[in-house]
Amino acid sequence: MTRGARSAVITVAVIALLMVAGHIAFVRRDDRQAAAFKFAVSEPEAALKQITQVAEGKGTLAGSGVGVVIPGKESANLGPTQWTISPDGMVRGTASERGLVVLLAPEMRDGKVSWNCKLEPEREFLRGTCSYTGPSNR
Repeated sequence: MTRGARSAVITVAVIALLMVAGHIAFVRRDDRQAAAFKFAVSEPEAALKQITQVAEGKGTLAGSGVGVVIPGKESANLGPTQWTISPDGMVRGTASERGLVVLLAPEMRDGKVSWNCKLEPEREFLRGTCSYTGPSNR
């Protein structure tokens, strides 16, 4: 094999390796964002329904979060997750190994509860994740 042919083969091999590495990083990012989406939307879903039912039944958010619990989980993509719920229904989730925070705040208008969502850092979540939070948004 000539020197020029050997250089061409090495160049093609390096480009192929870079493409594979880039694809793996892209897939890994998708997996991480999918895990973050599940963390923000699926894990708190039952608690949000419960808080909504209590608040709409009583006509107030006061006490709507009392006794509501979201169990923490261990995830390969997120590490341990923890949830806290305030007496007025504010929900806060953290995945500290990844630095993720989910804040879900209920708001009562005309006897109906809607949910405000804040995700930190936003770049770690799939775009539009907040539009899927809350019992009325699914």
